[in-house]
Amino acid sequence: MKKLFLNIAILGFLALSTVWLLSRRGDISYNDYNYLAAIIDKNNLLDTVKSPRIIFVGASNIAFGIDSEEIEDAFHIPVINMGLHGNLGFDFILNEVKYNLKKGDIIILAIEFYLDEFDYPTISYLLNVYPQAEQYVERDAYYYKEKLKFEFAKAQLARKRLFNIFFGKILNLKEAKLIAESDLNLFDTTIYSRNKFNSNGDVISHLDKPSLKDIRGRIQIARKDYSGRIDKMNEFAEFSESKGAKVFYTYPCYPETEFIRNKGPIMDLDKKLSRELKMPVIASPTEFIFPDSLFFDTVYHLNKEGRELRTIRMIEILKEKVFNAKN
Repeated sequence: MKKLFLNIAILGFLALSTVWLLSRRGDISYNDYNYLAAIIDKNNLLDTVKSPRIIFVGASNIAFGIDSEEIEDAFHIPVINMGLHGNLGFDFILNEVKYNLKKGDIIILAIEFYLDEFDYPTISYLLNVYPQAEQYVERDAYYYKEKLKFEFAKAQLARKRLFNIFFGKILNLKEAKLIAESDLNLFDTTIYSRNKFNSNGDVISHLDKPSLKDIRGRIQIARKDYSGRIDKMNEFAEFSESKGAKVFYTYPCYPETEFIRNKGPIMDLDKKLSRELKMPVIASPTEFIFPDSLFFDTVYHLNKEGRELRTIRMIEILKEKVFNAKN
C-alpha cells in the first residue's frame, strides 16, 4: 500500500512539474531581438543623450511615422523617438518618459486616438526582456485583473498540452492557434524586430517595402469618457515643467477614410482636449490626416512617402508653434 501511495505521489509530482514546465514554454521565445526589446535601446537614449532634446512620445504612430534624423538636422537638437506599441497602454508610455526627463527637454506628445489600457501579454513579454521597465507599470485593479486572466489562460493551455502528452489527443486548429499566439512570436518578422530601428528610435525596415492592399486596424472608434487620461496628461505636463521640460500636444497620423468614418468621436475628443488640456496643442486633428495610400500596414503606420510628408509638416509646426514660442 505504501508503495502504491508513493507511486501516486511521484506521478502527481511529475504531472505538476510537467504542467509548470509547459506553462513556461513560451519563455523560450523571449529574446533580445524581439520588436519589444527595442525598449532597451530607447531607454538607453533617454539615459545618455544630453539635453536639450526633442522627445517624441506615443505608440507605433510615432515609431513608424517620423524621420527623426531630418528633424534633428532642421533644429540641430538631438531627437529621440520613443514610439513602440499601443498595447503598452497610456500609463506606461507616459511613465517611461516621466522618469527620464531632463531640464531643457521638449516633449511632443502624439497619442493614438483614445489610447487607454494596456494588453497584459504584451506587458508581460516586455518585462521579460527588460525587467527595468517594472517602474513604468501601474499596479492598479485593472493590472491584477488582467494578470489573473493571463495566468488562467496559460494554465488552460498547459492542461491541454499535458492532456495531449498523456493521452495522445490532437489539438484542434483553434487550440493550436491559441498556443502559437501565446508565444508572442508575431513581432519577430522582417519588419517588427529590434534591429529594424535606427539610432534615433525610428522604425526603418518598412521604407523600401510596398504597402499592404488592405491596411489593418480599421475600427469604429467608440466615444468614451477620457477625463481621467486628460488629468494624467496635465499631471505629466506639470511634472515636466517642474523638471524644466516643456510638453506640447499634437495628433497622430490617420487615414482619410477612417477619419471620415470616425469624425464624430475624434472631434468630440478634440473639443474636450481644447477645454481641459493644460499644455499647448500645436496641431489640429486634421493636420496629419493622409490618403489611405500613404499608410503601410495599419491605420497608424505610414509608408515612406507618408512618413516624409508628415515629417515636413511636423518641422513646419515645430518652427511656428514650439521654437518661436520659446524665443
